[in-house]
Amino acid sequence: MKYLNDCKTLEELKAAYRRLAKKLHPDHGGSTEAMQQLNSEYEKLFEILKDKHNAAADDYHKTTEAPHEFIEIIDALLKLDGLQVELCGSWLWIGGDTRKHKEALKAAGCRWSKNKGKWYWRHPEDARPHKGRSKSMEYIRVKYGSQTFTADGREEYSAIPA
Repeated sequence: MKYLNDCKTLEELKAAYRRLAKKLHPDHGGSTEAMQQLNSEYEKLFEILKDKHNAAADDYHKTTEAPHEFIEIIDALLKLDGLQVELCGSWLWIGGDTRKHKEALKAAGCRWSKNKGKWYWRHPEDARPHKGRSKSMEYIRVKYGSQTFTADGREEYSAIPA
């Protein structure tokens, strides 16, 4: 593999894919060939790590997500300027200049979180009901880790999962 060598979990794979897609996407100065190579590697490694994840998980935590779902949302977000995208676990939190992209975010399957003042995207099976109060972004960042990407390509890691 050329791009995704050190990923051991689905979360690590998604973080690496998001980081590399920002650099290799044709809309951001990359080439179509490099993006196709990245997508191919992501799809192959995703299936391997998904099988590994599901073998170790109980029925409640198994995933049916397909690799193309994450590729599609990242591609859609990369075409929108002024966004700040944060990967926490397997959820994407989208902030920044979102008002002008409201309809595009809805069309991409994102939802608005009034409590957090951000848009989010997650695979439908991750929409499990939670008990108790809504969790703060800081709680989510500490529990699942956080990797933020800005329009200028900067990356920030604000927390490492426990």
